[in-house]
Amino acid sequence: MFELLLHAFPVAFALASFWSNTERKLLLLNLGLCIAIGSLLVFEQAWGGAVVITVAGLSTSYRLIKQKLLSPVATYITLISMMVIVLTVNHLTGKTSLVEAMPVLTFMAYRFGELHCKEAGLRVCMIIGSINFTAYGIITQTWGLAITEALFAASNLWYYMKLRRAMRTSPV
Repeated sequence: MFELLLHAFPVAFALASFWSNTERKLLLLNLGLCIAIGSLLVFEQAWGGAVVITVAGLSTSYRLIKQKLLSPVATYITLISMMVIVLTVNHLTGKTSLVEAMPVLTFMAYRFGELHCKEAGLRVCMIIGSINFTAYGIITQTWGLAITEALFAASNLWYYMKLRRAMRTSPV
């Protein structure tokens, strides 16, 4: 029953993401997803993914608290530093295959969007990251993660398309 709950909790957050019509709501839901998916990955002992999600939650918290974007140089330094931490943990745990690197790729897309992009760019980065993490969930048979990320990609695609339509119809 506990495992079923761990798989269902992220899916509930992903369903809620269909109502994340603002950047702040999107970031709050992403933080909730980080907590829910992190718990699931720890239970599944997918340590690379768990480390990525923990660092991701810290990054999301920074963006929510500071309410500002980083400069390009600060973004790249932060991303490289975080990536080195995650890859080091993967190396120490012996998880160095391409599958174990997939969370890092998701992590890079999400963090770049969070730290450097406004809403439209953030949503594009989250779509790319979610598609990659969906594949990771399928490969590792973490079905709650796979369903969650697929729903999250769909909701971000929906809002990205709405933003694009609004930009095309608004007078310049």
